[in-house]
Amino acid sequence: MAIYWDCRNGDWYLFVRRVWGNGYATEAALACKKYGFEQMNLSKLVSLPDINIVPSTKVAKRIGMKVEKIINKWGKGVYVYSVAK
Repeated sequence: MAIYWDCRNGDWYLFVRRVWGNGYATEAALACKKYGFEQMNLSKLVSLPDINIVPSTKVAKRIGMKVEKIINKWGKGVYVYSVAK
C-alpha cells in the first residue's frame, strides 16, 4: 500500500498495490496542488517523501515540485520537495 495525505482535512489514505501505476496518486496530488493554491490561497506547497520510495518522488516531480534538500525526519531521510504558486 502507498500512503497519501488528503489536502483538505489532513486525513491520510491508502492505495492498495493492485491499483498502483494507474496515475491515481498523481491525480490526487494535482488536485491537492490546485486546491492549495486556488482555494486556500497558499503561496507554497511542500512534500516530504521518503528517499527510498521512488514512486512518491516521481509524483512530486510530475506535479512540478523541485527537490530543495534532504533532511532527517521521523528517523529516516526524506526529500523536501516544493512548488510555489
